[in-house]
Parts: sequence; C-alpha cells; structure tokens
Amino acid sequence: MEKRRLRKQIFWDTDMSQLDYEKHANTIIVRVLEWGNMDEWNEIKRYYGHEKIKEAALKARNLSKKTLHFVASLYQIPLTEFRCYNSTLFPELHWMY
Repeated sequence: MEKRRLRKQIFWDTDMSQLDYEKHANTIIVRVLEWGNMDEWNEIKRYYGHEKIKEAALKARNLSKKTLHFVASLYQIPLTEFRCYNSTLFPELHWMY
C-alpha cells in the first residue's frame, strides 16, 4: 500500500513514516472504516481483502454505530458477533432530570 493514498488526517496521532501496514493492519483498517473516503476504502479492499477487513472490524474495541451497521450489513454479520457491540464502554442512558 502506498502511504500517499492514506490521508494524514485519519492518522492524526501517528507518525506516518512509522506506520507498518502489516503490523498495524487492524488499526489502519478501523481508521479507514471510520474516517476514510472512498479512495481509501478501495485501497484497503485492494491491499487487505474482505476477509482481513471483516476480521479487523469484528475485533475492534470501538466502532461508531454507523460504521458498525455498515460493516454488519455489507458482510451480513449479526451485530452480536462484533466485539464492540458486546462490550460497550458507555451504554446509552437517558438523561436524568
């Protein structure tokens, strides 16, 4: 994968020169799923393939609802199989008045 194909903005806390595409595959995939554009999505599909993307999404500790539902729908995976669905850190609560 070419580093220039991924925007620095989605790796704001990372030195791009230290990014290892094999070692940091799950992090790269999740960041692109969450904040990437269509070119970046196509790049991770080409480089990692659908199986690796599914694996990374299933193991992710945190995914936005939009990303979670997108991946679940795309790969026809029940939401309950995702790690982030089963271990929500901050459950949605009603406001206490």
